[in-house]
Amino acid sequence: MEQSNFIKYIQKYFTGFVALVTKTINGSKDPLKYRYKTMLTPKQSIDGKWTSITADNVNVAADVVAMDSPLPLKTRPAIASASGDIPKLGMEMKMNENQLDQLDTLIAKGADISEILTELFDDSKRGLVGVEEQTEYLFLRGLSSGIALTDTENVGTGVRVNYGYLDANKAGVAVVWSNVANSTPITDVNEMIAKASDAGETVSYIMMDKLSFNYARRSVEGKDLYATSIGNFGTTKPTPTYKQFLEVWQDETGLQFDIVDRSVKFEKDGVKKTIKAWDEGKVILLTDNNVGDLVWKKVVEDSHRSAAVTYVNGDLGTLVSKYVTHKPFGEWTDVQARRVPVVNGVDQIFQLDTKIVQA
Repeated sequence: MEQSNFIKYIQKYFTGFVALVTKTINGSKDPLKYRYKTMLTPKQSIDGKWTSITADNVNVAADVVAMDSPLPLKTRPAIASASGDIPKLGMEMKMNENQLDQLDTLIAKGADISEILTELFDDSKRGLVGVEEQTEYLFLRGLSSGIALTDTENVGTGVRVNYGYLDANKAGVAVVWSNVANSTPITDVNEMIAKASDAGETVSYIMMDKLSFNYARRSVEGKDLYATSIGNFGTTKPTPTYKQFLEVWQDETGLQFDIVDRSVKFEKDGVKKTIKAWDEGKVILLTDNNVGDLVWKKVVEDSHRSAAVTYVNGDLGTLVSKYVTHKPFGEWTDVQARRVPVVNGVDQIFQLDTKIVQA
């Protein structure tokens, strides 16, 4: 392992390039939306562990007590927790001889510095975005299903983080939503809102995948809801557009809707595959849009750096490194991070499964 042959460019531009990529990922210029950035609070872990806390924080009314009488004893909130190790996320990329030869040619021809840096640092950008994509996938899969996992598509060690969603806060439906002729999605969601209210919670947000939303839009109840909103009381009810139905359903429930249509690309054994991040058919109702923490820790190599490797730190302990090897020969880029999305307060999260008929 040796220093990169392009060390002068790396020393001068690498830190700024990583900072720019991180800023772009976090800002509005990037077309990809990362919900975990707005729905989770970054939290650094010292011991490399994550913990999800659930408290039975149900408020009860004070008693009316006669003067000179003792105050009645009430129970304190019951607290439960789940915990585990923070996994490492990462990827490694190699520039082979042909690619390095092309980069040498760009430099020899006096190409614009931006073109040279784009070619030299492209792997760093892909690695940084790759960490963000995996984080988003884990978050959306975990929030929708209650279990963040990478068992099937992950190349390395599988991750399985069970948030312990409460059975009391879960429900199925009268008729699966894919059966648009007979399903009752409006009623199902209203019953879930009532279920939350009975548990002492007021939900303000609802999230579902686009397929489930479209099933609801095409259902008889969905058409009826829209028709009523426009004063159509006849026998022919048109199917509302996506925008029309979203507006009328939000007005009906008073909830803020978030329709998730997010895919993440994975590569395993050289084969790329696109996976939907949201667990299909799940509808999640929330009392708050901030649902937990993004727990992170510095990777081990950050504290044990090699003199032959050039390092730059990204966001939340992400470590980017570049170096050269001769057997096999190549310019290598590694991107590592230790982080895991953790959903807290699962007593305030309600899950409706539109693919399961409620017994």
